Amino acid sequence: MGKGLITATAVVVIGAAGYVGGVAYSSQRFEDEMARMVAELDRSSDIKATREDVDSGWFGSTGRVEMELATGDGEGPMRIVLPYEAGHGLLSTTMQGNFKVLYGTPSRDVFAEVLGDGKAIAFDGSVDNFSGASDTTLTLPAFDWQDPESGTRIDFQGGELLASHDGGDTPEITVDGEITPFDITNGAEKVSVGTLSLNGIYRGADNDFRQDDKIVLDTLTIDNGTGQPPVVASDIRYSGETRLDPTELRYLMKLSVQDVSAGDQQMASGDVSISIDRLQGAAVYDFITQLQGLLEEAGKPFEELSEEQQVAILEKVEAPLFTMLSTSPRMTLESLNAKSDAFGVDMQGDGQMILDGADITDLTIQELQTVPGQQAFLNRLSGRFEFRNVPPMMAMMAGVSPQAADRNLVVEIDGDSVKINGTPIY
Repeated sequence: MGKGLITATAVVVIGAAGYVGGVAYSSQRFEDEMARMVAELDRSSDIKATREDVDSGWFGSTGRVEMELATGDGEGPMRIVLPYEAGHGLLSTTMQGNFKVLYGTPSRDVFAEVLGDGKAIAFDGSVDNFSGASDTTLTLPAFDWQDPESGTRIDFQGGELLASHDGGDTPEITVDGEITPFDITNGAEKVSVGTLSLNGIYRGADNDFRQDDKIVLDTLTIDNGTGQPPVVASDIRYSGETRLDPTELRYLMKLSVQDVSAGDQQMASGDVSISIDRLQGAAVYDFITQLQGLLEEAGKPFEELSEEQQVAILEKVEAPLFTMLSTSPRMTLESLNAKSDAFGVDMQGDGQMILDGADITDLTIQELQTVPGQQAFLNRLSGRFEFRNVPPMMAMMAGVSPQAADRNLVVEIDGDSVKINGTPIY
């Protein structure tokens, strides 16, 4: 055998060994990441996560991730099931499968009932073997479904969501998606939902995280089926910013509608921005975690419990409940703008309300069941809101002349006392 052939054979053998070793590393890295992800999900207070029927190989793996979520009702838990197939390469691992939601006892496939036979919500993704970064696309199929009881019909045309993980030690996931236009009809009534765009960023852990959400709906058309022009709202935008750390929970919400029209008549437009802050962060997390556990034991949503059961549950979580209020939470109307050429409205507003949290941890749920206890709680409230250029009807109801050039209202809250422009109304 010549030296050249020996050298070539050695290169091929070394290359093959390197490729097999790289694929083996890819397979092991995938297994490690899957185990980490399932363990991270399972640490959440309201999710039980497992991986079932795992078959791991060098070039491919299969399995099923299951997440059980407590629903707080008597029909049983909700299970999210993700069967998957993975292919391992030198640089990345690809994965595909489908998404099922099983609900109740005995469980039923919720999506299969709506989507019909042969259709499923599918996912397709890839994971970088070195950085751990991943991209996953969720595809929502088109379907046509009618509720047998109400007759309401949904003609859905599909959509797509992309979730990306940066692979860093601090979890950060971004979600971008688009739902194509669809219709909801009931007899002659029809609601047409235009293109819906979604964007979200989620960083951190359960008790120390930030979340940013944006939703944009280009049009929403409501036709009541009476022959009147349909009402069309356009460019509807929502954004939410949530920040939770052991010190504080903060939330900011913004909602705007560029235009609401009926036929050729422009009816309204406006926007509102509201924030909530100064809630004690660690206590908020403890309150939510404990309350979820108690509702899971009760087997019903809180609103379906009897008054006695509700009080009993609140007594068990009164320590974190009053602690989270001890930092004097504040609700702020950052801005309010409402405009209507048709009704002659061009109103603005702002203001805030505060709950005094001094010594509030001395209160008990039992005290709040009494009139003196409720009065003591109300006495902690204070606030002031100002609304400028209010509509004539609103001004008249508040005792201000609809013809007044200055139709401004100042609402003052002091315990259970409410004043408008200095005049007590309650």
